[in-house]
Amino acid sequence: MVPGQLQGRSEQVGMALDTWVMQPGWNFLDEYGDEEYLDKMGAIGVGNLAFGAALPLESNPANYHGSIKGSPPFDFQGQETRILRFLEAAWRRDFGVYAYGTNPHMALSEEVSRNFRTRRRLNADGEVEEQEFTWGTCANDEEYLGFYLGRLRDAHQAFPRLAGFLNDGPEFGYEISPELFGGMLTIFSCFGACCQRKAADLSYDLRRLRVAAAELMRSLHALDDGLIERALRRQGDPADMLAAVAGDPAIVDWFLFKRASIADYIRRLCTGVKEIHPDLEMGIGSRLPAFTPLTAYDLQHLAGHAHFFLPKLYLWMGGFDGLYGTVYRWVATLARWNPGLSEERLLAFLCSLFGFRLPEVESLDDLRRHIRPGFSDTMEITYVGDPFPAAFFSEIVAGQVRKMIAQVGDAGRVRPWLDCHHGGRTLTPHEIDQVLAAAAGAGLRTYLNYCRIDAGNWEVAVKHARQTD
Repeated sequence: MVPGQLQGRSEQVGMALDTWVMQPGWNFLDEYGDEEYLDKMGAIGVGNLAFGAALPLESNPANYHGSIKGSPPFDFQGQETRILRFLEAAWRRDFGVYAYGTNPHMALSEEVSRNFRTRRRLNADGEVEEQEFTWGTCANDEEYLGFYLGRLRDAHQAFPRLAGFLNDGPEFGYEISPELFGGMLTIFSCFGACCQRKAADLSYDLRRLRVAAAELMRSLHALDDGLIERALRRQGDPADMLAAVAGDPAIVDWFLFKRASIADYIRRLCTGVKEIHPDLEMGIGSRLPAFTPLTAYDLQHLAGHAHFFLPKLYLWMGGFDGLYGTVYRWVATLARWNPGLSEERLLAFLCSLFGFRLPEVESLDDLRRHIRPGFSDTMEITYVGDPFPAAFFSEIVAGQVRKMIAQVGDAGRVRPWLDCHHGGRTLTPHEIDQVLAAAAGAGLRTYLNYCRIDAGNWEVAVKHARQTD
C-alpha cells in the first residue's frame, strides 16, 4: 500500500456505490490497451462508461430533417477506427458506453453556431441585451434541438454500440452576478424571440413577465429589512420568495413558463432519441436541487421522460458552477447592490431561497477562507484553501441527495455527476471521500465519477465502488 492510501472501503456492503466512470477525452487509448483498460474498470465493478470528448462524426444531411446541417468533424487523426474497436471490445464484455460529446456545444463550428440564438438577458436598466456565448444557447431555439437530434442520429449510425447519451443543458440561469460570463448565467434570462414564440405557444404573456422580471431586478438592487422579511415569510418555493421581493405574482408565472418550456424541450429530446432506436437511453444533467427551481429543471415533472438523471454534485469554492462559489457570488453581488444590509442578513435571505444554511458561514470572509486569497473571483484553479467542514457533508450534501431521490422517486435513476472543479479550489480526495460517504448514507446507490483519474481520486472511487471478487 502506497503512503497516504485510503484505508478500507465502505463499511457496509449495502453502502457501496454502482460507479460509472467518465473519461474527459480519448487520450486513454494511448495509455492503455482496450482489454487492459476494461480490466481496470471491471476490477472494481464498473460496468458503465461515459466519454466527454466529441466523436469523429461525418454529418449525414438526411439526419437533420431540414434543420441546420452538421458541422465538419474535428481532426481526430484517424482515431475513428480505434474508437470503434474500443466500443466493440466494451460491448463484447457487456459494458454500457454513453456519449457526452454529442452535446452540440462540444462540436459547434463557428459557421454553424452563428445560426443559433443565444439567451437574451435583462440588464440593470431592464433592457434586453444579446451576448455571444456558446453555452448560452436558448433552449427554445427550434434549430438547436433539430441540430442536436441530427448529431445523435449521426452518432448512432457511426457508433452503433453506444448504449445512450448524456444531455447537458440548455438551461435557464441560476446565478446573479452580471460579471460571470457576461451575465448569461443569471436568472434574468431569457427574453428573446425564441422565448416569445414559446411563451405564446404555452399561453404566457412574455411582455408581462419581462416587466415583472425588471421589477425584481430593481427590487434586488434596493433591498431593505422590510423586503427581506416579506420574502422570509414566503419560505418555500424560490419563485414565491422572489415574487414577494418584487411585489408581483407574475414572477411565479415567469418561472412556471421556464419550467414548462424546459419540460417540452426534454420531452421532445427524449422522444427523438427513442425514435432513433428504442434501446437508446438518455440521461439528463441538472443542477443540485437547491438550484434546479431557478434553472427550471423540475425533476419530478421530467421523471417520466428520461431514463436517469445526473444532478451535478459540484461543490467547490470559486470558479463556476460550484455550490460554495454560487452562494459567494449571490452574497457578494447583493452586498454590492445593497451596501446598507449586513452580509449576515443577506445570508439568511439566501438560506431560505436555496433551502440550506452553510455551516460556519456568517460572512463573505467565511466563504473566502476556503480558497487561496485572490482566487475567489477568478476562473483559475488552485489547490489551496481551508477544507469544507464535516457538517457540510453530513448536512448539506446528504440533504441535497435525499431531495434528488425524492424528486425522481427512484434512487436507481439518480446518478449524480461528481466533479472536483470548474476552476476555483479543487476538492481534495478526502473531501470527495466525505461526499460519497454522505451521499451513500443518504440513500444514493449510483453516481458518475468525473473526477480525474489520478492517484488520490481513483483511490476514493475504488474505496466506494462495488468491487468484484
